Amino acid sequence: MVRLSTPLQSFTETFKRLRASGFIRSFFSVGSSKVVASLLNFVFMVYSVRILSKNENGFFQYYSGFLPVLLAIAEFGLPAAMVRYLSPMTEDKRRIGVLLASSLWIKWMALFVLIVVTVVAAFFLRENALAAFLLVFGSFVLSFNSYFESIFVSFGQYQSLSIWYPLPNLIRLLILYFADQFSARALNHLDILAVFSIAPAFTIVLFFFLFPREKLNWSGDRAEIQQQTKDLASFNRYAFLASLFAIVSDRMELFFLNKYHSNESVAAYGVALQPFSGFVILFSVLNSIIYPKLSRLTENKEFTGYLAKSMLMACGFALALAPWVFLGDWFFSALFSGKYPESVPVFQLLYPNYLFQLIFSPLGMALFALGQPRLLAMLALVRLVFGLVLDNLLIPEYGTMGAAGAFFLGQIPSWLLLSGYFLAYYRPSQK
Repeated sequence: MVRLSTPLQSFTETFKRLRASGFIRSFFSVGSSKVVASLLNFVFMVYSVRILSKNENGFFQYYSGFLPVLLAIAEFGLPAAMVRYLSPMTEDKRRIGVLLASSLWIKWMALFVLIVVTVVAAFFLRENALAAFLLVFGSFVLSFNSYFESIFVSFGQYQSLSIWYPLPNLIRLLILYFADQFSARALNHLDILAVFSIAPAFTIVLFFFLFPREKLNWSGDRAEIQQQTKDLASFNRYAFLASLFAIVSDRMELFFLNKYHSNESVAAYGVALQPFSGFVILFSVLNSIIYPKLSRLTENKEFTGYLAKSMLMACGFALALAPWVFLGDWFFSALFSGKYPESVPVFQLLYPNYLFQLIFSPLGMALFALGQPRLLAMLALVRLVFGLVLDNLLIPEYGTMGAAGAFFLGQIPSWLLLSGYFLAYYRPSQK
């Protein structure tokens, strides 16, 4: 009886501490906001799929697959770096001013690189010029959404953040609805890409109404700004590479399906990815809550314990979500009116991959908190290389199922290496 009561008492005390610290309130506030934002985005995607033919949807899924890649260039790793550098200095307005001014310089440099890369890629790939413009504009606008999000997180402004999260997707959905209802012709993939890319621009100005402006400073000593810009760029180059490699790994199956198969195959695979927006909620919420505290505990003995608790929390979520894989057939039939039955087995094959991504996500955050974006970039590169090999082996022969299998198998080596690093880092002989 004593053995049973001790863990229960420990759990109760931990719960009380978390509640007193505001962790639980912040978690559910941000989490519920993320749920609303993700649901709005999901409704937007379902609405789009129901409007478009399979061929048009294939084009939309193909072009929208470029958006996260270009977004990684526009962000240049700033969101993660901002949380790491800004979280410990939220009471020092001079240092805040230097950091924010230098981060804006980096954003303008990233825009220049983004334009050059997109123009060159569009020329050699012979892509639609309007689509290329929409992707550049959309990715740059979205980079400001994630940039402001990192400021909310760094200052612990979770209530304001919970209002901020759903706004871009709400505006997207409203514009899409009115465009569909009042347009004289049927919307095509470029129309929906335009709505998706341009709508978040209307939310940027709202940041300055939601965030306490007296806490911020956007200027500083010129020499300090130059030095901080160099420091940020040095840290960010590996954070940027890690983000770029990871995003390309996540989306490249769409590109190879477009190369080896029809637009209908691209559409089927893209539709199979849509339900996983729910996992994006959890990834983002865990990052918003866990990463800032990990960044503050890097020199503290509590770091290991907090990381272990984060891993247990992620495992708990994964176990709770596992049974939902069996609802795939009903889910796709209800949402898409039986239009994409070929997406169901693809969804079921992808599902375990996202469960494992959820479990290992705190370890990736810990690498950033420990100032190891270089190692994370190397792991992402390993994942990218294995994915490239598997995509070219499996997709030509097995189509969408080959793409799902390559996506899953390609990440296993990076998970093993990541686990091995932390097992070695915290082995008993080093404690």
